[in-house]
Amino acid sequence: MAKKENESLWKYLLLIFDEIGKIGEAEGFGDFNFKKFFNGFFKNKSSDDVQNSLIVGTNKTTPKISEVALDYPEPWLFGRLLFGSILLFYSLVAIYRQFEVSNLIPALIFIGSFGVPISTVFLFFEFNIPKNITLWDVMKLVITGGLLSIFITIILSENVYKFGVPSGAWFAAFIEEPAKLIAVLILVKDKTKYPYILNGLLFGAAVGAGFAAFESAGYALNYGIRNLGSLIGIIQLRGILSPFGHIAWTAIAVASFWRVLKGKKFKYKLFIERKFYIPFITIMFLHAIWNSSSIIPFRGLYIILALIISAMILSMVNLGINQIRYQKKSSNTSN
Repeated sequence: MAKKENESLWKYLLLIFDEIGKIGEAEGFGDFNFKKFFNGFFKNKSSDDVQNSLIVGTNKTTPKISEVALDYPEPWLFGRLLFGSILLFYSLVAIYRQFEVSNLIPALIFIGSFGVPISTVFLFFEFNIPKNITLWDVMKLVITGGLLSIFITIILSENVYKFGVPSGAWFAAFIEEPAKLIAVLILVKDKTKYPYILNGLLFGAAVGAGFAAFESAGYALNYGIRNLGSLIGIIQLRGILSPFGHIAWTAIAVASFWRVLKGKKFKYKLFIERKFYIPFITIMFLHAIWNSSSIIPFRGLYIILALIISAMILSMVNLGINQIRYQKKSSNTSN
């Protein structure tokens, strides 16, 4: 009897997860498979494989649309960088605790704040199956987009709070999410060059990663002034949560906008398209809930929100793959 109840509960949860993947008229998860997704972490890769994966997006290395593989990506670069950054951070922690060399503290803050966010950007870099964006452009967007979005957030905050709006941490979501979207729209000047939903997903992840990393470094510095234990604690927490926070939120927001942009010139009326504003409003409210106080034990609120965000990301990846599949069919028909 208990087994049947567990199976019914599992089916009910999967149904909810599937419905979340259809927010904003999305199409679910497509061919996503957990086992296949994580298999990429453990596959043997040569130095040539690494170079071929990184050197993309140039005139010579961008494949034609007819040559793009539609297989669901297996993010092996992400896995290696994630494990490597975690290992490096805890190695620095161990060395500091052994020898108490204060010069290591900046390295702890830098590696701890940027390691997981940068690794997560590579997840979206691997999701970008058109391979039409260079790693150089992505890293520029991480730095410039992160700084610009923080600057826009500060400007908006200074002006918005004068009108007596709520000043709680939860309200920051309604300032930070538009700020990060604006940063992407400013920095990606030739939007017609990057017509794919997966391009928008990568651009958003890059700016979100920069925002998250700089914010984490600021928190780490403030906590580190008190004591090293607090510094390590805040870096650990924010590092674990970062793939499901600013990086994912901004990736969803920008991918939703790229979905309605359709490789054409920017128009303000695109903001009132349902396929954009429903996911965008959803992630703003999820961000607000994320920042609110929770009575759910064992960080349960973060777990629930992380699952919802993951479902929305996977649905965006599926939309991106389907967009390319449709274009491939159209090009084959015209030929």
